[in-house]
Amino acid sequence: MASVMPVRALVGVAALTAALGLSLLAPMGAHAAPVPGTSVATALPTLRAGAAGTYVSSVQRILAIRQTGVYDSATVAAVKRLQTWKKIYPVNGVIGSLTWTALRDVTLSSTMRTSRAARAALAFATWQGSVHGRSIVYRESNGSCTVLSYNHQWRGKWQMTLSLWRANGGLAFASAPEKATCLQQDKVAHNVWVATGWGSWGG
Repeated sequence: MASVMPVRALVGVAALTAALGLSLLAPMGAHAAPVPGTSVATALPTLRAGAAGTYVSSVQRILAIRQTGVYDSATVAAVKRLQTWKKIYPVNGVIGSLTWTALRDVTLSSTMRTSRAARAALAFATWQGSVHGRSIVYRESNGSCTVLSYNHQWRGKWQMTLSLWRANGGLAFASAPEKATCLQQDKVAHNVWVATGWGSWGG
């Protein structure tokens, strides 16, 4: 895909903000809303290897990978993981309407970013199943609940430090993250998120 998006790709910036919980500046000349008669997902561009721009950076942020703004091999791999998890076929690393819908993550909304009360009110199961959260876990530990960094500073599923673990209720479960169950580690990570958002893992 060329680095210059077609006109259709400039449509739906407001829809992207609402649907994916992102704050984006509309490109010059972009419409403020999707084309009448289209859904949020169909108003967004199809993205594949070689694409570039704000939409790609947004996807990379949701999937907790390096935000290069270029749809590179790491982005393709991350999208394929999402498609596998969400049972979207074919698993091809291309973002169409179904994958755009799957990328929606309420934990990244403006309300969740700015309001601790809103974060506290969000159901734990919703948080636990968030795309961004699951992507962070894959990036940090590949889902292993017992892994330690080489210097033992970062521990467990969410690669928390001992101080972060202790400050957010971890000692109710175990002396260190990797000694707790996966669910217990999720509960402590949820406490961290309620307190400060995703900042402990890079935002």
